[in-house]
Amino acid sequence: MVKGLDDLDLHLIRILQRDARTPFTHIATELEQPDTTVHFRTKKLIKNNIVSRFAALVCPEAFGYHDAALIKIEIGGHSLPVISEKRASTFAEELAEEEYVLWVALEKPNTIHATLIGEDENAIQKTRENIAKSPDVVNTVLIPLTAIIKGWELSGTPE
Repeated sequence: MVKGLDDLDLHLIRILQRDARTPFTHIATELEQPDTTVHFRTKKLIKNNIVSRFAALVCPEAFGYHDAALIKIEIGGHSLPVISEKRASTFAEELAEEEYVLWVALEKPNTIHATLIGEDENAIQKTRENIAKSPDVVNTVLIPLTAIIKGWELSGTPE
């Protein structure tokens, strides 16, 4: 159990993750609770920053993205290690702004992990090559993905 959350909160979160547009009356029926309880609990989850937002999940295929890959990017080559570390952070932020990037994570001190999407494997490979051209990048590793088993919410592709 998550600290501060009971089973009802966890079930409510799962339903909202499945479809945040589900009316509270339907959620209440599924949870066998009054709709006022569902409404109150949802507001409490938002107020306590447990639920940060309700967002539309878009299928990448609708935009022509049919392939995905993980990429590991090592930043370095600077005269001082602290420069490489700072550049890794700013490079990750810049990468996060690109539409072909689903998520970005920073591994200290100077490694970035991201998921790339593209029309096909060649498009993803070209993206990797463009990333590798940066003078800050000392190495990249690309791992093609064939399926998302868990975490489809990141890509917008239903289970």
